Parts: sequence; structure tokens; C-alpha cells
Amino acid sequence: MRQLGIAIIAAAALAFFSGNAYADKVEVKGLHLCCGQCVKVAKGLLAKVEGVSDVEADKDSKTVTFTAADDKAVKAGLKAIFAGGFYGAATSDGKEVKAPAAPKKGDKADEITVKGVHSCCGQCRKALTKLFDGSKVSFDGKGPKQDVTISGKDLDKGEVLESLRKTGFNGTVAK
Repeated sequence: MRQLGIAIIAAAALAFFSGNAYADKVEVKGLHLCCGQCVKVAKGLLAKVEGVSDVEADKDSKTVTFTAADDKAVKAGLKAIFAGGFYGAATSDGKEVKAPAAPKKGDKADEITVKGVHSCCGQCRKALTKLFDGSKVSFDGKGPKQDVTISGKDLDKGEVLESLRKTGFNGTVAK
């Protein structure tokens, strides 16, 4: 009976300590990190997230990594990156993490505004303008996140956001 009690206590202790040892290494690849300011902005977004630590951002590899204390911190960290106007392929301990869905293709307009796009410097704005070559691109707002308006003929909302995401930017297409 005594051995059974010790085994139960040992199993409970193991479960308790292994439950508290959760820490995922999260990696987001392909973000638009063209300069030191982009790196600073990305790291700053994650610095505000509870349960996130060991934040690194590398402009050469266009990668952000961080350690998450739990699943809630993984989700909150990724949400902060995506809401901050960045986009990339995310993994948590090597497993793919799904990103927010893009609007369906087929909804067309001659002017599309994407809110909250990362655009902290002239290089960011130059990359965004080049991305939509042949269309007029304008920026509204101050700070590292701006609204980007693309004006052209028969622009597809889904394709616009897909183009942004392929180059490491993110935002929300205005309705």
C-alpha cells in the first residue's frame, strides 16, 4: 500500500512539473524586415505579449523567433505579429500554425484600402509601391502601421491581400 501511495505522489509530481515546463519555440519566416527599424518594430510587438520571451528578429533571414510559455502565448504572439502588419509562415515547435484567412478572390473594386499594413520606412513604402506596379498606391497614417490604398482597374481584394502576404506584409481589407 505504501508503494502505491509513493507511486501516485510521484506520478502527480511528474504531471505537475511537466505541465509547467511547457515552452514552444515559435518561428515566423518570410516577414518584411528590410531594415533595423522593421526589426525593432517586430520585436516591440512581441515584447508586449504576456508569456513571450527570448524574442529575436533577423532581417537577413526575414525571420522572427520567440519562446512561448503556453499555447495561449503562442496564439497571442502570432496575433501581435499579424495585427502589427507583418505576415509569414509560422511554426510552433516545428508544427505549422494556421494564419488568418484571406478574403476570397472574386470581389473586385477599382480602389482597395488595406488597413494596418507594416510600413515603417521609405524602403517599406517603396516595396509596397513596387508590388502594385501600374496602380496608384497611397499611404495614410503615422507610425509603423499605415493604411495602404491601391487604385487601379478591377483589383481583386483577395489577390491584393495575397500579394501583400507573399512579400511579408499583412493588413485587413476594408469593406
